[in-house]
Amino acid sequence: MISVVMPAYNASKFIAEAIESILNQTFQEFELLIVDDGSTDNTVEIIKHYLDSDQRVQLIQAEHGGICHALNIGIEASKYSWIARMDADDIALPKRFEKQMSAVDSNPDVVVWGTYANHISSTGKILSLQQQGPLTEQEFYKLKKEGEIPFVIHPTTLLKKDILLKIGGYDPQFALAEDLELLSRMTDHGPILAIPEVLLLYRVHLQSSSMQKFFSQQQLVGCIVERHRARLAGTLKPELAQHKEEEQRQLPLVRLKQHINTLGQFFYRKAGLHMAEQQYLSASINLGAAIIAHPYYSIPRIWKQRLSSKARRALKESRDAD
Repeated sequence: MISVVMPAYNASKFIAEAIESILNQTFQEFELLIVDDGSTDNTVEIIKHYLDSDQRVQLIQAEHGGICHALNIGIEASKYSWIARMDADDIALPKRFEKQMSAVDSNPDVVVWGTYANHISSTGKILSLQQQGPLTEQEFYKLKKEGEIPFVIHPTTLLKKDILLKIGGYDPQFALAEDLELLSRMTDHGPILAIPEVLLLYRVHLQSSSMQKFFSQQQLVGCIVERHRARLAGTLKPELAQHKEEEQRQLPLVRLKQHINTLGQFFYRKAGLHMAEQQYLSASINLGAAIIAHPYYSIPRIWKQRLSSKARRALKESRDAD
């Protein structure tokens, strides 16, 4: 049985499609907990329509406190042993839960199951393939030994509830990178693996919080990685304020190099989002800037997401199915 936790804040444009994608799952043994985070549009009215038609849908209304606050409320209210993350603007493909619960049955030691995803535009156009996460326990432990955080795509995740509660849920001080921080702590309790199939359509757009606050997010990521490696080494974890102070004390050339690399990542994301909106000139300019600023980041991703035979095949299959 699965408790689906969906935080929602001013999500009226896409939430009906997100809800219906859950209700249309081939695996039907779930509850859907939608935590409204103080929306000011008609999100709540849309949710109430589904309350009348399906008793598995539940609405929890909260004051606006951010995504971590909403997620923790949903987890605390859930009644089943697995928590499925779902965002209010994404689309779960029909066999997502079926495939994930089959994986749970095959390997009960795994604490998080993710999947691959296709990025889609605000209009639902399929853009690119995202393949993320270790596929075997051997790969997971290798990454962990190397000090890496084995990462899976957050809105695809199925998480073991007792471990979530044991580690204290989501940490609000790391909002914008709460997924990476949570997975960092989950690694101490068992493997995190990905099912190598596209089971979610992941909506991306220029107005997303991760784009609007990209540089703040990257600073959080740096702190999370540092804390993760400190914990693995058995040393004192740096606090966020301490990490920021240490960044400011770095040599100017080191800080400049890091900033240029971050700019490369930012331009790469902007290029993809402009491409989604068919703004091809802006996309080309940003992609060129990304390659100049951080070629070791941008070029491998162009290959993996768009040009490789695996990416082209997956995108073709998804578009044919659509």
